[in-house]
Amino acid sequence: MMPPVERALALALAIATGLALLGAIGLGVYAGFLRYRGRPVPARVLRLAVGLLGAGHGTAFIYFIKDPFTLAPLIVIPALLTYWLVRGGRRVAAGILLATLGLPGALWWGFFLVQDLVDPLDLYEPVLWLWWAPEVALLIIGALVASRGDRSAPPAELIKRTPEHVRDPIALANAFHRELAVGTIQFQTLVAVGVASPLLVLGLPFAIQAGLPWPLALVLGPVAYAVVWVELWQIAMPRRVRSAWEGFTLVANPETKRWQETTGAPVPRTRLAMLRWLRRTPDRPETRWVRSQLLVTVGELAEARDVAERMLIETDRDRFDQRTLFEYIEWVRGGEADLDALRRQAETVGEPGSMERLWARGEVAIAIARDLADSGGDWMAPLKAIRDEAGPALASRLFHEESRRQLYPQLLLVGAAFSGFIVLVSLLAG
Repeated sequence: MMPPVERALALALAIATGLALLGAIGLGVYAGFLRYRGRPVPARVLRLAVGLLGAGHGTAFIYFIKDPFTLAPLIVIPALLTYWLVRGGRRVAAGILLATLGLPGALWWGFFLVQDLVDPLDLYEPVLWLWWAPEVALLIIGALVASRGDRSAPPAELIKRTPEHVRDPIALANAFHRELAVGTIQFQTLVAVGVASPLLVLGLPFAIQAGLPWPLALVLGPVAYAVVWVELWQIAMPRRVRSAWEGFTLVANPETKRWQETTGAPVPRTRLAMLRWLRRTPDRPETRWVRSQLLVTVGELAEARDVAERMLIETDRDRFDQRTLFEYIEWVRGGEADLDALRRQAETVGEPGSMERLWARGEVAIAIARDLADSGGDWMAPLKAIRDEAGPALASRLFHEESRRQLYPQLLLVGAAFSGFIVLVSLLAG
């Protein structure tokens, strides 16, 4: 027979689970507020939050130990969080999470196993050992992980540098990432995931039970997930960072459009994707500005210089493009870019007050910001200045346009996979 669970005890466990999870959520909101203001999260706050989260999930395991469909999400969230903490060097917090995850079950099932040993009249099913052993294993592993102590995580690098890179070729992108990161994940991404995912997990099964046909759920689920995720991602970005990001977008938005018009392909975001594009795409005069940029990023600086020298030069913008690449390559090699000369040449692009002139000035602002990010200066200031020059309305419009173009295709796919899993589980559960 299975151990009986008294109603009062079950209610007490449910209340304890709810309070632990509410406490973890409250501390998570407080940590998010600190990061929104640009302040670090104290280690004690993080450790207490993950401890409460682990205790809440560990108690929930007891209730749902025989329900694999409910148990699966309860396992996935702590697993991902543990990976994130270990990767970010927060081994004490990771150990606390694992230990508190296993503690409730180890005590609960251990009580009945001890009772079984000391009282031969109480004979419980052998399966209790299979439930108790993993909980104890989590306790032991958690203690071992925590005993190793925290370590200093290396600075965030979205693309690894090569020996050819004296300076970081994507110093500005990494600066943005570090400014927004909570561990290894950006703040606004945590907010978007933290709201969109529970809404889908809770809302879609409820809608199906209320009569929504499952084929329609497979359509509406991804759309709702993507809309909530993307729009909240934009809203949640801290204002101090968003104004600089909007300045950066004044250049990134037209550059992305130009890239897609010239190459007919999406912009590669990883080193592997860049190498694949370089290998598969023939060298053509009209795409040499693209090829040179990618070659710099992957560490082929000599070839990048050669490609830039062979660019097709027909307009003042082409000449400015080439000069920008020369200065960029020299800077990555460890030299000093001639930013004053670059600023003067930007004034030859387009007519005064035109979008072309604004774009060229934005390129100069990015070059200055990149240098400041590398040297530890106020790298946001030049980006905010070009944003103010363009006007907040234009900068905000381009920011939303660029964010939506980049994020919606990805999040619709994620939402489709997520919705498919939830619909399948809902149908199987009846």
